[in-house]
Amino acid sequence: MPAPTIVQGRYVTSTDGTSIWADDAGVKPELGGIPVVFIHGFACTALVWEKQFSDPMLRKNLYMIRYEIRGHGRSDHPLVAEAYTGQRYAEDFMAVCEAFGVEKPFVCAWSFGALMPVDIVEAFGPDVMSGVIYPGGPGITQELHAKYVSPFLAEFIVLITNDADQVNQAANMFVDSCLHNPQGMLPFEKRLQWLAGFLLPSSTARMRTLMRTQESGRWEREFRPCKPHLLIQGTKDRHTVTEKLIPVVKETFPHVEIKVVEDVGHAVCWEAPEQHNKYLLEFVRRHHRKPAEASSGGWGIASLLSGLLPA
Repeated sequence: MPAPTIVQGRYVTSTDGTSIWADDAGVKPELGGIPVVFIHGFACTALVWEKQFSDPMLRKNLYMIRYEIRGHGRSDHPLVAEAYTGQRYAEDFMAVCEAFGVEKPFVCAWSFGALMPVDIVEAFGPDVMSGVIYPGGPGITQELHAKYVSPFLAEFIVLITNDADQVNQAANMFVDSCLHNPQGMLPFEKRLQWLAGFLLPSSTARMRTLMRTQESGRWEREFRPCKPHLLIQGTKDRHTVTEKLIPVVKETFPHVEIKVVEDVGHAVCWEAPEQHNKYLLEFVRRHHRKPAEASSGGWGIASLLSGLLPA
């Protein structure tokens, strides 16, 4: 008899009734863990964060929460356009935070998932997040993304159709494009998981995800200029032109910290987990506000100065 499957995680109900799958690991905030919420990218699942959730140092110091965005993975896959708005994505985030009992977490948002912090601020204000980590090719906003998006993505998007052969081709292209060395970094069983993450959503859900609109005015005024941000960027990112991304990031975020990882592709968290996890932990430790500091307002001089140091 095969061993029973151990199902991890739980389902959280968002405001519109959509079920969102989420999971946690590490030390709860009341015991000293720094809360960090991880948001995956387009056509992926929370399995991309496996090398963070299994890292002993992160588990010892952080309270990590990952969830699968609507239309992806184990979460519900609504088909109507109204289900894919910034408000809905923000409500999903807040529902997950409430279910796991965290306030003002840091957010580690990868690729398409990097649009979500903007949605969250637009809907709920600038004080629901302590800072943002962008681990590779962040969307940030739809307008900014257009400035550094790779030509590869234009070729790839054309293949997301209802034609079964083209969708299969797109899935394999997408998985390969996330890593600089997919053959070496993605064993066959892991490749199957990543392919499944792409193929689980219907074509409608995938297109609703990509075609949604976004507002960013409140984020521009109240979050972008004054909160800590960290970019961890691989030099071999096929989704992003790194040479164009970095100047945009520097102009957008006055106090941004930038770490460039050589010979690593789009999924820095998977391809260079040791560096990714080290940079992430250093960043959140430095900017984490203790309760007394949080009540006094502002980051404090030390945090402000640290943001000015070269990466």
